[in-house]
Amino acid sequence: MALNFKSKGTRRFGGGRKRFNFSPIPFRRGLQVIPNIFTLGNSFFGFCSIIFAAREAWFAAAFCIFLGALMDALDGQIARWVRSSSEFGLQLDSLSDAITFCLAPAFLIYCWQLKKFGIIGMVICGLFLACGLLRLAKFNITHNEQSKSFIGVPTPFAACFLAALVLNMHQISFKSLFSLFALAFAMIVLSGLMVCSVRIPTFKHIRKGFYALAGIIVVAFAMVFGFVKVLFFIYAAYIAFALCKAIFIKISQIFIYLKFRFQAHEVQDHESCSCDVHDALQESIFHK
Repeated sequence: MALNFKSKGTRRFGGGRKRFNFSPIPFRRGLQVIPNIFTLGNSFFGFCSIIFAAREAWFAAAFCIFLGALMDALDGQIARWVRSSSEFGLQLDSLSDAITFCLAPAFLIYCWQLKKFGIIGMVICGLFLACGLLRLAKFNITHNEQSKSFIGVPTPFAACFLAALVLNMHQISFKSLFSLFALAFAMIVLSGLMVCSVRIPTFKHIRKGFYALAGIIVVAFAMVFGFVKVLFFIYAAYIAFALCKAIFIKISQIFIYLKFRFQAHEVQDHESCSCDVHDALQESIFHK
């Protein structure tokens, strides 16, 4: 019996016409699934955060948000490694972020403290959820413009700031009405920062040596002050930077507007004075 092999993976046995085609293993397609698995892990941790918040397990709910942020960071990095970025992955990532960084932190803060405000607390947390969804929708259509700088505070940073706040809650007392109002005000500020047009650096184009130095500094501070406190300080500093930049830009716009109005008023007064002088000259010539 003769055994002949074709160049395209075809076998022919004897003089028969029966052929067996051996297709190559879809290894590339298998690699494309890996980032989506991490993206689904992101949504899973968001779901776990909601369950823990409903059971009043605040620490576990906050840690699940951080784990979701870790999955969100890894899926993008793995997608770049295997070169499998696609429109499907972008949409799936956006849906997962909506669960973990919009719905989960809003539900956590409401169940933790803002439920004491009743319907007002529900509205404030709903505002955070709505602004987070708007931020994600805006990112989906402008992600090519946000390679070097974000437009508004990203939802993972806002969610991780709230999670770090919950993890440090034994350092903060929310027994007074002032502290509750401060938390509600912080939620409103975060909602506005997510949908504002302020550009914030992404830190994606920084050299690797700087990342190593920053990692060493973070580990050193974590060993001295505690990892949870360092996380809260990092996210609080990022939010404060975004808030200060937004305030500075808004004040600059107000000053520019007032300066323009003042100059326009001066030009108008000058033109009116010129017209009065011209009329006076015409009247004097007419009388002569």
